[in-house]
Amino acid sequence: MAKPPLHLVTYPKITPADTEGEIKVTVKIPYAHLNYPHIIEIDRALYNGAKASGKSASVPAGIGDAWLAGYYNAFIFDKHLAGFYPKLLAPFRKIRRELNLDSDRYLELLTAYVQALPYDREKLASIEIAPRFPVETVVDGMGICSDKSLLLAGMLSNEGYAVSLLHFGKENHLAVGIPAPAGFDFKKTGYTVIETTAVSYIGSDPCTETKGSLITRPKVIPIGNGTKTYSAIRDTAKILTVIRELEEKLNPEGTTVAELLRLKNSIENQTEILRGIKDTLERDSELTESEEKELRDAAGQKLQRLQRTIHQYNAQATEFSRAQELASFIRSNRLDRQAVVRRLKQINAEFRKQQ
Repeated sequence: MAKPPLHLVTYPKITPADTEGEIKVTVKIPYAHLNYPHIIEIDRALYNGAKASGKSASVPAGIGDAWLAGYYNAFIFDKHLAGFYPKLLAPFRKIRRELNLDSDRYLELLTAYVQALPYDREKLASIEIAPRFPVETVVDGMGICSDKSLLLAGMLSNEGYAVSLLHFGKENHLAVGIPAPAGFDFKKTGYTVIETTAVSYIGSDPCTETKGSLITRPKVIPIGNGTKTYSAIRDTAKILTVIRELEEKLNPEGTTVAELLRLKNSIENQTEILRGIKDTLERDSELTESEEKELRDAAGQKLQRLQRTIHQYNAQATEFSRAQELASFIRSNRLDRQAVVRRLKQINAEFRKQQ
């Protein structure tokens, strides 16, 4: 079969504008409950040129989707962006040195920045939703899935990570992929997903703020030639499993809540019955000795049953409260994987002591 004539494809490229000066951009880097705002200067001619450049590719008939790899690489590795990435990455590298971050935590740092950029709903609703060049996304401070994924892929590639783009053609969605071992990859692609549309753990099921979970197997588009991977995928996989279990347990319409309500109603009903027996014993002066004994025996049995039900309810309520507390902790520490892992290990250690 003949190879598609990719040399005939014309890809987007930046033509710097005839303008002078710099654009000051505040780069906000949320990570592990610390905020690192930094000011970087972006060449105005580069930004204006990227903004004005065409974003479409000229694709001859019969090529199919073979042109996509070149298309996305054109946005990430345009020759005029060569000086942009070092400027953007400078504050991240400074933080890496100051905090002595390993390769996994540094990847999480870069990812947190891109994920935290606001989702551009106005662009999503527009007719033209071609990707931004990464320099545009940084200056504009927002983006949709394609904008943010191209930016993160460019940053990771420039820092030596073995990164790919995951293209979901059917759902018109783009995410970032990082190599993962079998069992931890998405749809047997060999890559785990880094979703860029909102803050989430690496390995979360791909989704967007406008779509539900994506279920098709994506096209993998390698970006650059980096070699670094993400060895903490087992940690995040465990966290994600715990999150799913907590969501099921805390679901207002789930079995745990239903059981709590059942026990609560049972306690109320049993308490009312005991009150009735007590009132009868106190007010009915015509009770025979045997009738009174029968009522007292029944009351004793019902009291024991009530105490057992209360015990069951308290145990369930305590477990539910602990689940709420853990879910809250995980949510508030979603940018601090290590803190969550330590908490889960602590809970497991306490559980083993109780056995």
